[in-house]
Amino acid sequence: MEKKITRIEVQKNNKERFNLYINGVFFAGIDAATYVHFNLKKDLIVTDQMLREIGEYDGYRVAINKAIQYLSYKKRTEKEVQDYLMKLEVNTEAIDKSIDYCKQNGYINHADYCMSLMNTMLNTTDKGPVIFAQKLKELGIEQKLIEQYTAQYESLITEERIEKIAAKLTKKYEKKQSSRMIQQKIMQTLIQKGYNLDIANDALKNVKIETNEDALQKNLEKEVNRLSRKHEGFELKQKIIQSMMRKGFEYDNIIERLKDCGLSD
Repeated sequence: MEKKITRIEVQKNNKERFNLYINGVFFAGIDAATYVHFNLKKDLIVTDQMLREIGEYDGYRVAINKAIQYLSYKKRTEKEVQDYLMKLEVNTEAIDKSIDYCKQNGYINHADYCMSLMNTMLNTTDKGPVIFAQKLKELGIEQKLIEQYTAQYESLITEERIEKIAAKLTKKYEKKQSSRMIQQKIMQTLIQKGYNLDIANDALKNVKIETNEDALQKNLEKEVNRLSRKHEGFELKQKIIQSMMRKGFEYDNIIERLKDCGLSD
C-alpha cells in the first residue's frame, strides 16, 4: 500500500514540533529542522526507507536540543554530555552525532573548560593542582590538555595562598599541638588538598612555628594524669618525657616544665 503524508500539525504543547500523520494515522513527532530538512508536506509520497531516515534524523535533532539545553546551564565536557544523553536513553549514534555538532559549533570546548575550571578553583577554593588534574581526568579531558593546564595551574600558585592554609592550621592547632606536629599537619593537609611534595616542603621552610606554652602545659598535665596511675618516680618521669617527645615537643622544654611541676628528680 502506498504511504502518503495526510496531515502535518503543530503540537499543542510545543510550537517547535509537529505531528506527522501517514495515511491518516499518527506516525511521529518531529521538530522544525526535520520538517525543513526533508521538505515534508501534505500528500507527499514516502517510502519505508524515508520514514526510517526521518525518525533517525529527528532522533539526532532531539539529542542536539537536549544537549544544548543541558549545556546552557553551565560549561560541560563531552563525557558529561554523553552521560546525560545516555541517561535519557538516546541511542548511541544520535549521541555521537549530537556531540560532534556541539564541538563543531563551540558548545563543547575542552580547552575553554579547563581554563574556566582552573580560574574557579584558584579563586574560590584552596585546592591544589593535583586535585585539579584529577577532576579533569574524571571529566574525560584529554591527557595533553590535563598536563598543559595543570602546569599552568601550578605556575599560578602564590606564596600567599599556601601561607593562608598554613596560618589557618597553625591557629587551629597552636594551643593543642607541638610545633613539629603542627608542621606535620600542614604537610599532610597540603598534600590532601592537592599540592605536591615540593610545594609542601617549600611551605614548611617559610613557616616558623614556636611551641605554644599553653599547648605544652596542657599536654604535659594530660600525660602526668594518665601515666601517674601506673607509674611513679623516675619511671614516671621517663614515660612522660617519651610520650611528650612523641607528640613533637622538644626535650629541653619538657625538662624545664617538669622542673616547674616538681618532677625533675
